[in-house]
Amino acid sequence: MIFRTLIPALFPALLLFGGAAGLLASDEAPLFEVRFTRDGVTFAGTVDTEENALILAESVKAIRPDLKILNRGLKIDPGTAMPSLSDLKSLLAELGITTHEGRFSLYEDSLIIGGMTDSRITPTALRIRLEPFLKGRQFINRLCIVNKDDMPKLSVRLSSGETSGPLLDFDVAPTEVEAFELPGLSIANLFPMILTLSDLSRLTGKPSMTEGGAPERPLQAVPLLQVKNIGGRKTPPVPGVLRAIPAEPQPTYVPLPSIFYTRSSFLLQANQESSIESVVKQLSTPPLAGHPVFIRPVKSSSQSGAFGDYLVEKRGEATKELLVGRGIPAGRMTLETVEDQSSADSGEVRIIVRIPPPPPEPEGTAEIVEAVTPEGTAEAPAAAGGE
Repeated sequence: MIFRTLIPALFPALLLFGGAAGLLASDEAPLFEVRFTRDGVTFAGTVDTEENALILAESVKAIRPDLKILNRGLKIDPGTAMPSLSDLKSLLAELGITTHEGRFSLYEDSLIIGGMTDSRITPTALRIRLEPFLKGRQFINRLCIVNKDDMPKLSVRLSSGETSGPLLDFDVAPTEVEAFELPGLSIANLFPMILTLSDLSRLTGKPSMTEGGAPERPLQAVPLLQVKNIGGRKTPPVPGVLRAIPAEPQPTYVPLPSIFYTRSSFLLQANQESSIESVVKQLSTPPLAGHPVFIRPVKSSSQSGAFGDYLVEKRGEATKELLVGRGIPAGRMTLETVEDQSSADSGEVRIIVRIPPPPPEPEGTAEIVEAVTPEGTAEAPAAAGGE
């Protein structure tokens, strides 16, 4: 009875709620959107040209080559007002390497950033990258900060720089049905399975048997010290006379103030301007002017895998661009990654100047010393072959 009474009152409310939900769903179409999912990186919305869309896809593929580039309704409209490509590429790079399943959605009056991260600096770093897009838009932060143990391990690796063709297909968007793979053993794994089953010792760990039933003797390396003669030649005798060889002059390495970046990012810390000015001044004036410069980003023990390699490489390149922009020639600089046993990411980039050793002094001419006889008269040295 109560149910029959409530139906007439709830039915208009359900219709109103359903209409509002449909209105929200229609308004949720973004102007431009990129999502990092487990299946791949999806692009949606509208761009002005196919060339710019491919540039964005290649920049994303460079930081996450393990993910596919998927077109989820991306359209081309020459009248679309696109943001700056450099700002957009910088934002997508930061989002791809610092978050898990990151999301960037651009609407007419709002902007959404989402994903999962274990760093408290990531929201600030992303907010700095978002400044060019926030004009007249509301910022909606859906980033979730979790513990490091709860953060999935990102399979990020550096790209080789090779391209195999356009990354985005503007005509076909693969569906879940098209991407479905039949269960079972694939043909590519058939030969390794037959090879493994042909010798069961690979599975049991026991040594295989010979035809006589005895276990095969494992291969052993013969130490080179036990080999007395090689090719019938005898070992040359050790010379009994030692000859002192003067040590070669060594170059001098001069350390300069280090430059520091924020944790898990390649953004400069706020108090680095004085260090940069000191480094540029010393590199531009004698005695360090003109000598080779080594830029050595420090990789901590916790930055394992390709993500750590990518991070220290970007820090080294950012330091090089800073010095080049202030007048230091790029030909003087060399990037070298150094490893540190500390587990904390200090964001340090060391700068060292190499001063070559001085040129060797020319050998002096031999002086002729006259021999003095006991009587006090000088005796000239005898000429070679004379009487």
